[in-house]
Amino acid sequence: MTERGAFFDLATSTPVAFETVIAPRDRVEIPTEAPLAMPVQPLGFWQGAARAVRGPGSETVMRRWVIFIATAIMGAAGWKATFDTVALGGVTRLEAVCLTLLAPLFLALALWFVTAVAGFVVLLRTPKDPLGIDSSKPMPKPRARTAILMPVYNEDAQAVFARLRAMDASIAETGASRAFDIFIISDTRDAAVALAEQACFARFRREASSHVFYRRRADNAGRKAGNVADWVARWGGDYEHMLVLDADSLMTGDAMVRLADAMERHPGVGLIQTMPTIINGQTIFARTLQFATKLYGRVAWTGLAWWSGSESSFWGHNAIIRTKAFAQTCGLPSLNGPKPFGGEVMSHDALESALLRRGGWAVHLAPYLEGSYEESPSNLLDFATRDRRWCRGNVQHVPLIGLPGLHWMSRLHLVIGVLSYALSPIWFVALSAGVISRALMPEVKKAAFTMADLQAAAHALIDWREIQATAWAMIITFVLLFGPKILGATLIFMRKHELKGFGGRRRVVAGLGVEMLLSALVAPMLMFTQTRAVVEILAGRVGGWSAQRRDADKVAFKEACAAMGWISATGLVLAGLFWFTPDLLTATAPILAGLILAVPLTMLGASKAAGLAIKANGLFMTPDERTPPAIVRAALGPVCEPPVRWNVGKAKAPALAPAEQTAA
Repeated sequence: MTERGAFFDLATSTPVAFETVIAPRDRVEIPTEAPLAMPVQPLGFWQGAARAVRGPGSETVMRRWVIFIATAIMGAAGWKATFDTVALGGVTRLEAVCLTLLAPLFLALALWFVTAVAGFVVLLRTPKDPLGIDSSKPMPKPRARTAILMPVYNEDAQAVFARLRAMDASIAETGASRAFDIFIISDTRDAAVALAEQACFARFRREASSHVFYRRRADNAGRKAGNVADWVARWGGDYEHMLVLDADSLMTGDAMVRLADAMERHPGVGLIQTMPTIINGQTIFARTLQFATKLYGRVAWTGLAWWSGSESSFWGHNAIIRTKAFAQTCGLPSLNGPKPFGGEVMSHDALESALLRRGGWAVHLAPYLEGSYEESPSNLLDFATRDRRWCRGNVQHVPLIGLPGLHWMSRLHLVIGVLSYALSPIWFVALSAGVISRALMPEVKKAAFTMADLQAAAHALIDWREIQATAWAMIITFVLLFGPKILGATLIFMRKHELKGFGGRRRVVAGLGVEMLLSALVAPMLMFTQTRAVVEILAGRVGGWSAQRRDADKVAFKEACAAMGWISATGLVLAGLFWFTPDLLTATAPILAGLILAVPLTMLGASKAAGLAIKANGLFMTPDERTPPAIVRAALGPVCEPPVRWNVGKAKAPALAPAEQTAA
């Protein structure tokens, strides 16, 4: 029994012996309580504006002006080129609807592109972290206590505790184990899974260097947000900071210590969010996400940090939070009104960061800190399931955008979250209006879109200014969509040590090309799934809370048809209808291809065998796979080791350290 802990039977509130802790499911080890008041916030009651923090200074203000002006220019250029394309012979009502709806789409794409350009320019130099987090400096020695919170809900206990053991060992290597306590806070409802958690905890507790505790809630009200709030109210008084993880999170001791040190050095900071690297991609879908995030996610993330400053956002995990600040500002109420806008707050993270900033606490990103990892859904169906939960949470934010006292940047983050799902139905309606308008347009106007009709060109039926506008619209759209990915690849080409980690130029180009093709095919599928989700959520079909499948290695034909068959059928029907209108079929071919292939793409993307096959051939290789970090090897074991053929041609493969050999 530790000096800070005791065993209790939750049913009787009496102490129990350690030897019996594994048998009954409700017996756990918890520390002596240190309550911290976390009052429920009356969201609508606030006088004045958000409280001031140090900054943003004039430099951050100027950065935001640059971003927003550039976004407006790029968005307007794309929209104007599209307008010129369809304006031959006047603009019909349907075309006016289409053009109006395209405006927010172009602005969103422009913001994504301009942010990536800013990140690319910053990364061309040697960037300096705004909070002074620098992994090249000597390891700091944190003085304040930090709690590492691992919320779990019907997860694979063996995998969860393997990650915790790896993190505990990594912290021990820094010599800071006394500054970190680890809490497994369980919302698990399955008795067998709970028993497995307790068995794994008993073993982990005997081996861990840090103090570790396990608590399973009898009532899991509020889901993850309620789980964390319950911990704050019961034990938050003992800890200056809490480092919140997800069940698939992994962080190095170096990263955790430097985050804690940054919080100590900057007492006005309430939250620091890291950028997790995706690891352990086994299926084609997961490997594509892993490669794409590693290749170009950095430029977008760096750009976002560059202009968001102390008004950044929270992703719900792999972030450190000042416990006192969180307790003061982030007690979430149950929202008034019917679903989907009422009830428990679903996407709590973005709202919590907004409330922290409203209360005068800075919210920062850590753009250059390495050692933060997570896993992704293994297939498109699980991705869509998670996406639907996020969709409901962002839809719920619509009435919260106008909450009194929020900083305007916090409102912008909420708006961006809402638009990330609202843009799919907007695109769907705009596309539908455009297709119907195209089908009804006069023959002379159709000629402007038929670039291969040489006879019409000879008789001057084509307005070449419109052809030029069409070309410009296509070029600008391509740049806005794929520019950040090309910038990410360009940055890799400029850094030989990173290029080697990706397998060389050929593998980067091949991976980029395949990823761009797959993302173009998947985009129409996501448009349909997100549009359906928005419609159903607004109609009151909000769905439940299910555990994520993290180890699915295939999707059967029957399951794929049940989930995506309606999309493939829609694509086939539309292709049949457009068959007699060649120009319309040609214009919509990329979208129709994605729709028709929804079922086979879902099955192919979920194939672990195919994913491992392309991994063996080096497609979608990343530096973290070529040379896995020690903590990844410790947490995942042999599954993370690179294929033997990746080391062919190397002088000598680096030998594993004894500790790593044991872990593997």
